[in-house]
Amino acid sequence: MRNPFQPFAVAALLLACTAGRSQGMAPTTSLVYPGVNGRLVYVADSLGNKIPDFSNAGYRGGGVPIPTVQAKATVWPVAGDNAARLQQLIDSISALPPDASGFRGAILLKMGQYLLEKPLYIRKSGIILRGEGTGDIGTILIGRMPKEASPKGGGRGGRPALINIAGEAGAKPDENSKQTITDAYVPVGATSFSVAAAKAFKKGDRVLVRRMGNAAWIKAIGADSATVGRNRWQPFDIHYDRTITEVKGNTITIDAPIFCAIESRWGGGALMRYTDERIEQAGIENLRGVSEYDPSVRTRTYGNMDRDKLDPKYQYQGEEYFSDEAHYFNFINISNARNVWVRNITALHFGNSVVQVNAGSKWVTVQDCESWEPVSIRMGARRFTYQVNGQLCLVQRCFSQKGRHSFVLQGHEASGNVFLDCKAVNPYSTSEPHNHWVNGVLYDNVAAPLTARYWDFIIGWAGANIVFWNCEGDFLVQRPPTAQNYSFGHVGLNAVIFNAGLQDLTKPGGHVESMDAHVAPRSLYRTQLRERLGTEAVAVIAKNAGNSE
Repeated sequence: MRNPFQPFAVAALLLACTAGRSQGMAPTTSLVYPGVNGRLVYVADSLGNKIPDFSNAGYRGGGVPIPTVQAKATVWPVAGDNAARLQQLIDSISALPPDASGFRGAILLKMGQYLLEKPLYIRKSGIILRGEGTGDIGTILIGRMPKEASPKGGGRGGRPALINIAGEAGAKPDENSKQTITDAYVPVGATSFSVAAAKAFKKGDRVLVRRMGNAAWIKAIGADSATVGRNRWQPFDIHYDRTITEVKGNTITIDAPIFCAIESRWGGGALMRYTDERIEQAGIENLRGVSEYDPSVRTRTYGNMDRDKLDPKYQYQGEEYFSDEAHYFNFINISNARNVWVRNITALHFGNSVVQVNAGSKWVTVQDCESWEPVSIRMGARRFTYQVNGQLCLVQRCFSQKGRHSFVLQGHEASGNVFLDCKAVNPYSTSEPHNHWVNGVLYDNVAAPLTARYWDFIIGWAGANIVFWNCEGDFLVQRPPTAQNYSFGHVGLNAVIFNAGLQDLTKPGGHVESMDAHVAPRSLYRTQLRERLGTEAVAVIAKNAGNSE
């Protein structure tokens, strides 16, 4: 995004920020700041791009309390494998009719240890698995992968999670309803645009906003050249899953913004309805998951972290650690689902993700979760602890120990997601948008090394229109062509701290303001949520409702 500010406006803002510091007040930023009436003011660039409203992230679009669903069944652990018993119970509750809120019922897993030799699947809406706590005397699910099913080699592919919330199908666009977006440019943060003919659309319609990216755009962002090597990009479309809130003439207004500008010269955009077969109203809560591994498998090789075995010179020897990979890599996978939650869980020894939200899923909340002592080789395709590849998801108050990309996103369908009040300790790499134009993500009060960058020749531009807000830890933020990345109020060193020799540092820097001093408001997400839905919405998502902004 180009800087639109007039010199006098910039001077006035800088003076105000300096005065705030001298009086012990938090400074404000030049692009989004509290106005005279206390509400946020957003300053757009010359094309209309602005810092987006991220408050639609989370269960049921943010600001909605996660319900406590009545238990319809109670189960106690038995000696030996419990997987078949639990799956049968899940299937029996799945056969019940849903209530008016879409819930079939919760299954209460009483305290004790449940050995599971097969993964569990929730395939219907309205099912909740609830334990009696994450501690040693709580509900503990122990995943044991039979030797005949153990994957050969490492990496994340080819194996299920221990628990899978998985609809059979997702959202499918209705191409017959497609209408071309007629605006030459729809900016980042926009919630309205014009189409050729809106008469077939109405308020409440579920729609996909398609942002096209043609070969000319791929060339403009430098992803068609030999510098991206084997992963040279091809043209692709981004789909924003939205609900229509107003139709006025041929102007459509949607419930949440777009996070990558739609521009006619890059292919333009379109609007269409879709059919939705995703499951919803499912949750996992109040339990511990453990991935059983072979402690005799150890290594001293750290690998080259983010480059796998492409360049052996970056491998080095360190302290011996557990590195078995023939075990469960993911605790919970969420696929083809919407309005789902994971809360109050602890995970031990999983080689990759505690929670992985796959592309096509929407409105997921993951909160108050912990990951401890992952077991895998410390190199590429491992330890993506909280991985969000869907849309409008909220990860809050979550903890990662010894992760690599602890709070991470992958793919251009990952957009509108928020990491709030999260922390990574002893990380082996950065939290980040990881590949292929992840767009519109907010890291809000996250304590972890962070990057939003051009990610060497393997991946290219990892993320666009990414916002770091009042975060702590070393970071790198770079500006992609046709987009921007931001850091506001960051406390930490602005530098590459992992694989410095492997990154392209010739790329231009992103927009950075208020180094080493947090800005007001304290939380961008909570402030945006309060302004959209009121103070009660903030209270229901807060662990301590007395938190100030």
